Amino acid sequence: MRSNAKSSLIALIFGAIILTFVFSFGRGSSGFRTRTPETWAARVNGELVTASDFAQAYSSRFRQMSAMRGGKYTTDNARQDNLKVETLKSLVDQELIAQQADDLGIRVSDAEVADAIARSPQFQQDGKFDFDYYKRLVENGYGMSIKRFEETYRRDLVRGKVVQAAIAGANVSDDEVKAAYTAQHEGAAIAWVRLNPFMFRDKVGASDAEVEEFAKSHGDEIAKRYEEEKAARWTQPAAMKVRAITISVPPNASGEQEKAAREKIDQAAAEVKGGKDFAEVAKARSEDQATKATGGDLGFVARGQSPYGKTLEDQAIRLKPGQLSDVFKDRSGFHILKAEEERPARLQPLDDVRKQIAADLVKSQKAKEVAKQKAEETLAQLRTGKRLQDIYPVKKTEPGQFDFSAFTAPQTTETETFHPMGGYIPGIGQAPKLSAAVFALTQPGAIPAAPVEEGDTWYVFRLKSRERADPSKLEAEESKAVRDRLIGQKQGELYAKWVEGLRKRAKIVENEHMLSYDVGPAHEAYSPDDF
Repeated sequence: MRSNAKSSLIALIFGAIILTFVFSFGRGSSGFRTRTPETWAARVNGELVTASDFAQAYSSRFRQMSAMRGGKYTTDNARQDNLKVETLKSLVDQELIAQQADDLGIRVSDAEVADAIARSPQFQQDGKFDFDYYKRLVENGYGMSIKRFEETYRRDLVRGKVVQAAIAGANVSDDEVKAAYTAQHEGAAIAWVRLNPFMFRDKVGASDAEVEEFAKSHGDEIAKRYEEEKAARWTQPAAMKVRAITISVPPNASGEQEKAAREKIDQAAAEVKGGKDFAEVAKARSEDQATKATGGDLGFVARGQSPYGKTLEDQAIRLKPGQLSDVFKDRSGFHILKAEEERPARLQPLDDVRKQIAADLVKSQKAKEVAKQKAEETLAQLRTGKRLQDIYPVKKTEPGQFDFSAFTAPQTTETETFHPMGGYIPGIGQAPKLSAAVFALTQPGAIPAAPVEEGDTWYVFRLKSRERADPSKLEAEESKAVRDRLIGQKQGELYAKWVEGLRKRAKIVENEHMLSYDVGPAHEAYSPDDF
């Protein structure tokens, strides 16, 4: 049974490697090039991960992600997923694993390579290995010699053996199996209420004297908060004051509609370039009713700080005062911009905002104390026999409707039955302390001895129902499944810890230029399907 769990983990760990390997078997692919000096993506203890290795792996991952999302995957999606960084990290890890083979004395014989290839379904015909088919596929389909193919295949088999050696110490005791079975079959349902400082922020204040005293005695805390909020709160981004002429294009517009809109924006652009005042042309021709009367005035536009979207923001920031943009199109239609005034980025210094941060921290602490007090009062009411629903009524919402009021005011929520595995509670998420408090109780109607603090939030609950596991019902087949699952988890933890150790001890240099989405290999401009 242990070998089954191990083989499953090996397949999981090497899924990315195998996919990269398969996709690399293309004509001229980097997987079968000799490692001659070229532009590099990373250096790992002196060994190269080449730019072509990286471009090939990124291209494969890009196609995989695109397939998973129905063909709708862009460079912006890849940037959000951190796809280049994750791809390079995977390649670095593969190189580190391969480098361990010599230290561990791990080898793969010719016979092992031959056996692995013979057992691979991609080289079989009617369930049997066919050498002639294998040879044609490698030489004609993959565009390389048998020798080069088998050298790379051997390298991947070596990696597999190295990983097997690294995770060999994963063992699971009978007690661990029973505990996992119990956790899987225990159940509870609760009525709960959340009380946090945010709900009481408007009910507290901070006097000038309190703020002054706090600022004097908590300088380090204020400085830390300033650093945490520097980029998001205290930095005013660079912005450009612009005017816009907009010609709307409706969703799913026909080719004729789009052509007519383009002609209109071109006419407006021609009038402006011919010397007419931009604001007057905007008043006459722009179809944006919100800004038409003010001559297309959009005010100051900064990246990520306006309601106009990334395309317009990027166009605005590129301009200099007095410049006109080219005609461009976004989801709302065609536009042309005129820049009027530049506002440089500015960081408010700590001394300018010290008192404001101090006031925020004072009020936050007071609100936290109020939340805790309310939680204790709520629990005291439950002890007198009151129902949680009577103290904080349940608010009815339509299925799928998001109710923001649940985060701004206390209200009772009732769960369906859930289990202790992972400390997950429906409607809350990961809450290990609350989960432990729930499953410490055994009788429906029970309440905790004290409010449960999870982060900066207090929870009060009453047990609605409780299901108990019976370890005596653990049968051999389920015991095997539980053990295999636990072994797989432990192997995954061992692998992650081992690779992290390799990375910490290694000398790794990454070529930051390769990770840019604007330049360098694997950018959308050359199309991932070219590989």
